[in-house]
Amino acid sequence: MNLLVIGLVMYIVHSDCVSSFQDVDLDLETMTVAGIATTLVARTVVNAGFHRQLVTEVTIPSDSEAGEQISCPVMLRETLPSGVFVDLYQLASQVHMGGPKVLSSEDIDVEKPEYLSPAHTVYVYSDLNVTADHTYYTKIDLPIHVRYHRPSADREVQFVTSSLKYPSIFHRCKDFNNRKKQFPLIQYPCNYENNSLCQWTELIYEKQRESIDISIPVGNQEDMLLVSMVTLVVTVAGCYLLVHTTLSGDKNTDKKKNR
Repeated sequence: MNLLVIGLVMYIVHSDCVSSFQDVDLDLETMTVAGIATTLVARTVVNAGFHRQLVTEVTIPSDSEAGEQISCPVMLRETLPSGVFVDLYQLASQVHMGGPKVLSSEDIDVEKPEYLSPAHTVYVYSDLNVTADHTYYTKIDLPIHVRYHRPSADREVQFVTSSLKYPSIFHRCKDFNNRKKQFPLIQYPCNYENNSLCQWTELIYEKQRESIDISIPVGNQEDMLLVSMVTLVVTVAGCYLLVHTTLSGDKNTDKKKNR
């Protein structure tokens, strides 16, 4: 009877241990799959002045060692503040030279100053390409321009700050569809030509910071009189030189005809 009780107790303990180990294996598998989905986003602004480059690098580990897809579409939804804009005509002219493919749902006035301009959203299209270490990678160089800001009334304020938020990233990669954690599909234009709609999945990534701050030089209201006078003098001198050159040219032409 004692042997029977001892055997029964050992069986129960063994069953609990096996069950616990199975639970641990499941948790480790879930953690591994979730860890593979880590998306790395590096972001910086290069150049100085009013014409700069917004550089974004996206790296995503692949679930498949074989790399079933050579590349797949990716889209960045960028919200640019009122102090920064992209020139759609410039971008369109650079597409055939390998420039970024950008779609905007609204016209962008490149002449307006910052205080008369709204923030605007653009969609930047690229391809995630598989690298030698079986990761998806893309690098996007987006030309951005800084708008003129309202002059400061404080002599000590020479720069203002404009914040560029991190983008929302969407993909259409089949290789990611087997991951356990799925996100809802969202309809966006398939490409920058905006000729059809496609189902996109958002990539959730951890931001190291919410935005990148850039410094923008501003003028000073106390210099308004000086700047206005210099502008007037230069304009008058330029007009005088243009008229003088034109009249002198006409006189020389008449002399040659008379000869």
